[in-house]
Amino acid sequence: MKWYMKWMPEKKDNMIFLPESIIEEREVIPRRMILQVGIWKQEVEVEIHSGIPENTIGLSSTIKLPFQLPEHLPYEIEMKGRKLHLGPVIAFMTFKEERDITPESLNAYKDYLSSYSDIRGLIYICAANKTYSSAQTIEGYYYDPAAKEDETPWKYGFFPYPDVIYRKIDVKKPVYNRIISKIGENMFNSYLFNKWELWQWLSPYPYLREHLPYTQQLKNVQSLDHMLSLYGAVYLKPIETRNEKRLFKVDQTCGGYCFVDESAGERCFPSQEEAAEFLNGLITHEDYLIQQAVSAKRYGDHRLDFRVILQKNSSKHWNCSGIIARLGDITGITANFDRSGIFLTGKEALRKVFQMNEREVFLKEQEMMDLCISACKTLDKCGGNYADLAIDMIIDESLKVWLMDIHQLHDHKLPLYSIQDRQMYLKVVTTPFEYAKSLAGFSS
Repeated sequence: MKWYMKWMPEKKDNMIFLPESIIEEREVIPRRMILQVGIWKQEVEVEIHSGIPENTIGLSSTIKLPFQLPEHLPYEIEMKGRKLHLGPVIAFMTFKEERDITPESLNAYKDYLSSYSDIRGLIYICAANKTYSSAQTIEGYYYDPAAKEDETPWKYGFFPYPDVIYRKIDVKKPVYNRIISKIGENMFNSYLFNKWELWQWLSPYPYLREHLPYTQQLKNVQSLDHMLSLYGAVYLKPIETRNEKRLFKVDQTCGGYCFVDESAGERCFPSQEEAAEFLNGLITHEDYLIQQAVSAKRYGDHRLDFRVILQKNSSKHWNCSGIIARLGDITGITANFDRSGIFLTGKEALRKVFQMNEREVFLKEQEMMDLCISACKTLDKCGGNYADLAIDMIIDESLKVWLMDIHQLHDHKLPLYSIQDRQMYLKVVTTPFEYAKSLAGFSS
């Protein structure tokens, strides 16, 4: 239900005013309540006021809020016991530095609030370097649904520290720690795990491990030899970096080693000593892992990869927002959905490449989604609060599904530029705000 706020000329200290109609909805109206906006709280006196319109909260002009609270926005209230929660207040942290925010960069996020009428409240975009003010406020740009067509819907101001932060960028550890200390699990996607942590968290569970390529840390050429003896071919992946140019596929040739990457092509070393020297150069600069090489199903001169987009909605449950397939270069080392290729829906790819009928397509997609949901639930228990993830998968020649990687800061525009599906795109960009509202404590 929409609620509006109104500043009242009464000079009574710490007083809020509620309409008479609220008495019909509740047995008892506390006369002293805790008013909460974002994480800000203050005890106030409550008065039933005959002059207040329905669905309106009056605030005495003597209440000094340490932030701006736009009066014309539609809000919601949750009353539990003596707490009156006005909101939701949601911060969309999508810039690292304030200097990165421009009118053009803000307008790129207009579609994210296309379902604002269902969310309501105060939603603002902010930069990571503006989220730790000691004044409990954040500088940013709030979304104004009443903006005219020729006006920007983003209005500058200082706003309350939010109920929820939706994180869309990487942040420095001190900033992350400050945010967690203030709102805890109410920031999502919270902790950005690396590839090694992903393996450590998921592999102890038999159902998940069956669908994960076996992975170890790269320590020396002996650890490489051990994995090659088990699997014949392996991938070397940086644990932290997402730079695909630093990823290698390694095969053991007759008495030697063949390293292939996306940029430099093939490099062969006839002896273990030369391979060791190359590896030492790699691990001197960053940590690597070794992963079993799994072959994706091929279609002519292409390899088939899948991306499954998993998000939580207002129910706080994981759901699939879309499956996109890519037919890429057969020599490609990894699924990279930012590069060229032939893009299809998941259903189209299963029909075309595997010659599946409708029932088989349904069952295989359900298998993929069940695996992804199980992995996402495990991440929630192991690493933080997640609600917006993209999972890279392949299906091999024997129809086995493999979970290859999970991306926390994935490209939301993929449905637009790959399969030109605007409906899927809008679902991807709006669903996290449904979850944010629910996480903030407001029902749909």
